[in-house]
Amino acid sequence: MNQDAATKAPAGTSAFATFRWVALAAVIVATIAGALYYWRYSEIYPSTENAYVGSNIVRVAAEISGPVIRVYVRTDDRVKTGIPLFDIDTTLYDAALRNALAQFDAAASAAGTAGDDLKAAATKLEDKRAALEDALATYRQAKDSQSPDQPPSEQLTAAESGWEDALKAYKDAESEFTQEQDKPLTVSTPTVQLRAASAQLDKATHDRVKTHVVAPADGFVSNVTLRPGAIVQAGSPLFAVIEADPWWVDANFKETDLARIKVGQKGTIRLDMYPGQTFDGVVESISPGSGATFSVLPAENASGNWVKVSQRFTVRIGITNPPASTDKPLRVGASAAVTVDTTQDGK
Repeated sequence: MNQDAATKAPAGTSAFATFRWVALAAVIVATIAGALYYWRYSEIYPSTENAYVGSNIVRVAAEISGPVIRVYVRTDDRVKTGIPLFDIDTTLYDAALRNALAQFDAAASAAGTAGDDLKAAATKLEDKRAALEDALATYRQAKDSQSPDQPPSEQLTAAESGWEDALKAYKDAESEFTQEQDKPLTVSTPTVQLRAASAQLDKATHDRVKTHVVAPADGFVSNVTLRPGAIVQAGSPLFAVIEADPWWVDANFKETDLARIKVGQKGTIRLDMYPGQTFDGVVESISPGSGATFSVLPAENASGNWVKVSQRFTVRIGITNPPASTDKPLRVGASAAVTVDTTQDGK
């Protein structure tokens, strides 16, 4: 009996050894298959976590110089195109406008009937400018009665609409006045003086209206440190407006990933600030230069101990479905992860 057990033992050991080798082979095959699959997947769907959300940023600056007398917005306020941001003292610009009006009236009177159309356009321009001031006064009153932490009241919404309508009417009148100035007139001393007076009136009216600085785009104001009493200089940036649309992600891909990426291909975007939520995107452009090329101190590989480093190129991917809810807004500079589907042909 002991002899039979001893005889059977090598057979069991041999079967276990065979199973072990088969299992090991299966693990090796699975590992190789997994590595090949990962390599192929990475080639077809290149991805990177070196990506950041971006949007257009408009620097707000006044077209004229002077002391600030009123600021309507605070940091992170949402604004619409054309809504007042701040006002500059109008004293000097009122005086310049009155002088320009007087010079224009005298020149128009001297020109006789030749200046009738131009004078009518100037009268309309001044009327629309005055209406614009009235609309701004209504907006100021509504803004003063509005609590900063509450949603816009009906009064404020109506005042904004009135201001927008008045601003549009003024711009139309300004365009008509410019067109009248460009029409031919019989050349004479009075008509030449009339043209010069018209140009001065145009500039004086424009400068007077530009004492009210308005939002250049829809979006959110940022870094508002401006306060009444501050002296602003024409053309000097004061704060920024981050546009509410469009939004994109600048993804920095390795150069080895660019072979299959083309403009027009679809992508998937994930933001670190909103885990579990994905956004759709489309490749809009591929940078012609690496990030190091545009750095302040570009790399110089002229030394003898040069080491090759894979460069990264910026691929801009537009976000096609930004969140509609204000509860999860997109923010410039937010970290993102991007995957591009290169199975499509693109453009």
